[in-house]
Amino acid sequence: MDIVQLQKVFHTGADPMERLMLRPSFEGAVSQDAGYVLVDDVTSMGGTLAELANYIRLNGGFVLGSIVLVNAGREKNFTLIKKHLKILEERFHDQIRQQFGIHLPALTANEANYLVGFRTFDEIRNRCVKAEKETHLRLLSKGIK
Repeated sequence: MDIVQLQKVFHTGADPMERLMLRPSFEGAVSQDAGYVLVDDVTSMGGTLAELANYIRLNGGFVLGSIVLVNAGREKNFTLIKKHLKILEERFHDQIRQQFGIHLPALTANEANYLVGFRTFDEIRNRCVKAEKETHLRLLSKGIK
């Protein structure tokens, strides 16, 4: 209960690229060697849960599991498929980490599945530029600057 998300990332209505670009961060006390169960109402790509799990692990805790009320993603399991990891490593090397700050093995299954659809990193970079504009317009329409 002491761990909180630092910023609202406005994922409602966001497409997969916007979700990859708008990563939450967390702060708060993690009990050393304590187990945590992560709970979320809705997950699409699994990025918020992945970031929370990473925060807990980096600060000495461990994740026992996660519970979501609605999994709106294509993959039922959050764990990255090894075949997708290999494709992404061969195709993009370290560019995913440089662009999004996410190491390839830390991607969720849905995030990796989405990125595998891009053939070149230029396609990803171009989609990021478009997603930034879409995010700006989506938030403006909600009165958020």
